[in-house]
Amino acid sequence: MIKMKLAVFSDAHGRGERMAKVVKDLKGVDYLLYAGDVVGDLKEVQSRKGDFKVLAVRGNCDFNSTYSEELVFEVGGKVILLTHGHKYNIKYGIDRLYYRAKEVEADIVIFGHTHCRYAQKEDGVIFFNPGSISLPRDGWPPSYGVIEINNEGIKYKHCDF
Repeated sequence: MIKMKLAVFSDAHGRGERMAKVVKDLKGVDYLLYAGDVVGDLKEVQSRKGDFKVLAVRGNCDFNSTYSEELVFEVGGKVILLTHGHKYNIKYGIDRLYYRAKEVEADIVIFGHTHCRYAQKEDGVIFFNPGSISLPRDGWPPSYGVIEINNEGIKYKHCDF
């Protein structure tokens, strides 16, 4: 039986302790995925690291970072594309990101940059932005996401910090 739990964050902008608190309180996390903007905030999480893998990409505010701008990987038999989104002009729509997702045959696309929650399924691909854990721009509280992959499919949700 496949059962994977992913904690999804973006745009911490200096509030890494918030990510650390979430993963401390969440049970059964297999992966922490970070869609960029101040990847240095991951130090807070890694100092309290649990039994999960951390995968991250750099964002437009991650100057001189050695992190990649995008990662494509597999979790629980599903292909995930992780990117910040600024290189795909995500503030103007998901078109460019949609075509990249099709190129890499992604099942899930995780992105940030807008600081706004987003969850939409397009042509079999889930596009998911967890919002910002520190500086939301959508009128909602700071947020993160939880994605669960199991034999029955993929469940995803936004959570208030």
